[in-house]
Amino acid sequence: MKVEIPLSQAHRLLAPRPACLLTTRYRGQVNVMTIAWVCPVSLEPPMVMMAIHPSTYTHGMLQRSEEAVLNIPGRALAEQVAACGEASGADVDKIATTGLTLESGHRVEVPGIAECLAHIECAVVTAVTPGDHTVFVAEIIGAWVEEEAFAGTWRCTQGDTPEDQEELCPLLHLGGRQFCVPGKAIEV
Repeated sequence: MKVEIPLSQAHRLLAPRPACLLTTRYRGQVNVMTIAWVCPVSLEPPMVMMAIHPSTYTHGMLQRSEEAVLNIPGRALAEQVAACGEASGADVDKIATTGLTLESGHRVEVPGIAECLAHIECAVVTAVTPGDHTVFVAEIIGAWVEEEAFAGTWRCTQGDTPEDQEELCPLLHLGGRQFCVPGKAIEV
């Protein structure tokens, strides 16, 4: 039997979603924010949308710089991902407090997170505020991934052990401080 849930929880029915770390840079300062409200919106040109609340430090930085890197972490970074979602870059240097390592971007001035499985470099093309979040639409101008983790799709079932398999999978966000990784690939 299905039960009605509060509309405030309806978005969680669309979980799990990739738990990304979004890096931004403005006037030499780098910030990182946890973001799960991310979705591809075009194949040609390749584009992605990111929904960000206007009250966040990242929102202002992205609005001004118009460049970002979507970093895709694995299970090993779950604590850092949670921590980056609980503090504001206006108050805390989250890169320093989490011990994450920056590496230079290839096609943008924004660095990526070295420990992540993949980086998607983006340039904002438009933004719209349909509700309480701004939806930034960005063209993907470069993408890099750990070779053993991806071959057209995530290789989550390729490791020798379940632990190896989990290390090759992106971290997924369920809500709050709850995360998961894919457990089994199903081909139909």
